[in-house]
This record gives sequence, C-alpha cells and structure tokens, in this order.
Amino acid sequence: MAKLKGLKKIKKSIFEYWQIYLLIIPVILWYLLFCYYPMYGVVIAFKDYLPSRGILGSAWVGLEHFKWLFSTSGFFRAFKNTLIISILKLVFCFPMPIILSIFLNEIKIVKLRKSVQTAIYLPFFISWVVIAGIIYNLLSVNGGIINNFRLLMGLDRLSYMTDSKYFYFILILAEIWKGAGWGTVIYIAAITNVSMDLYDAAEVDGCGRFKKMWYITLPSISPIIMIMFILQIGNILNAGFDSIFNLYNISVYNVADILDTYAYTIGISKGLAEKGAALGLFKAVINFGLLLGANQIVKKTSGHGLYS
Repeated sequence: MAKLKGLKKIKKSIFEYWQIYLLIIPVILWYLLFCYYPMYGVVIAFKDYLPSRGILGSAWVGLEHFKWLFSTSGFFRAFKNTLIISILKLVFCFPMPIILSIFLNEIKIVKLRKSVQTAIYLPFFISWVVIAGIIYNLLSVNGGIINNFRLLMGLDRLSYMTDSKYFYFILILAEIWKGAGWGTVIYIAAITNVSMDLYDAAEVDGCGRFKKMWYITLPSISPIIMIMFILQIGNILNAGFDSIFNLYNISVYNVADILDTYAYTIGISKGLAEKGAALGLFKAVINFGLLLGANQIVKKTSGHGLYS
C-alpha cells in the first residue's frame, strides 16, 4: 500500500509540474550518453586491448595494467603532484568565491555590485588556451611586462614559466582569476535567501558590517559551503587537466605532471589506451571513496551532507 501511495504521489507531481520534468529530460539524456554509456569501455583496463579485435574481442589480462602502473616512477610523481596541487586549490581557490560573495553582498549600490560581479566572472568564459597565452606573454623573458618592469627596477630577467619553483604560484593565481568569480554565483544565490530580519535584528543589537558577515551571512550559507567542500574532496585527484596542460612544459614536469596529464601521455601520446583506462579507473575509485568518506565526516561534525 505504501508503494502504491508513493507511485500516486510521483504521478501527481509529474502531472502538476510536467514542464519542469520536461526540462530535466535533456540533462538525463546527456548523462546517459556521455557519462553512463561510455562506462562499459572501462573494461579495457582489464584487457590487452587491440583496436582490430575491439573491446569485447580483446584478451583478458586481469590486473596486469594496474601492476604495471604502480611499478612506474612516473605514476608516483604524478600522484604526488596531483595531491599537492589539489590541496593548494582546496586551501586557496575554494575559499575565494565565498569571500567574494560575502563582500559583493555588502555593496549596496546595485549597478556597482552587478558591474563588479560581471567583471570577476567573465574570465570563466575565456578558454584556458587564451589564458595560457596571456600568462606566457606577461611572463615572457624577452618582452614580458613583468620582466620589463624588473629590468626598469635594475633586476635581472627571470624565466618564470620554465622554473619549477614558480609553477604552483602561477597556476593557483590563474585558477583563482578564472574560476573564483563564477563560483560566486552559487554563494550569492544562497545569500539572497537569508532573511533580512536577521540583519535588522543584528543591527539593533549593535552589530557592525563585519560582525553581520561573520555571525549571520557565513553561518546561513554554511550548508552550501559544506556541500561544495564535500564535492571538492571527492574531486581531489582531478587537479585540473586543462589549466596544467596549457601551462606546463618539459622544464616543470617534475612538479606539474599530474595523473590526468600522465594518463594523456600513456593513453594518447604512447597509444597505451588500456593503461590509461586503468589509471582513469584508479582515480575514479579513489575519488568515490573520498566523496563518501568526506560526506560522512562532514555530516557527523556539521549535520550537513550530500544526502540524508
């Protein structure tokens, strides 16, 4: 009986809000075609894949590709670099949209607030290829603005893009510039749902602008922050292929080569698709475990999680 009642509620909901369900169909189709349907190809991680035989016709080799992967020095270098870059992004890139959103909310002049918001999230729509070109031009040894300024100051020119010690700094700044503004969209939407009565009551109690941000705005959007944090943890082994692939070069491989670029090298450049698939599967399993673990920890400590 309970199942029948549940089905009736679902049917009633679909009938009443059919327009919304109609909008969901393209999203479902996209996930089915581009996320779930290709999953059967993961099986090549366990096969001696030959294009002439196809995925199903290739010989089964079990965990051989994983053993090969874990025996290479390149894998451990890429794994270490991935963790370092992901942790740096978690520490520096993750909080920036939150900080920007809270301060944007304090701009009372509507036109100014909209202009600033538009200016900071426009870089999101610029391709990483273009951004990398801009960065290379800015930091170029000969003719770059930064090095020209150093020359005016009586300092020597530096090759920033080929020096490993500058790579992380350049990457994180580029990630913040490109993505922080767009990340504010989620948090600003959450802030707009905060009741104005809370701010009025705080003002009556003598709270200034910063105290209202700390004691009202931040706690009110904490559930959204926790959910985004969990998703970030579950994505820890995806350090950002696009940004690194366009910014790194052979001189900085020791700090810049991550699991994604390593998978590209062995899977595409060297044509070892089955080994690249094994690496991709390894990443997916670890990320899934981290996602579940982070969700449980955050739910126990804060009461907020991805699911109840």
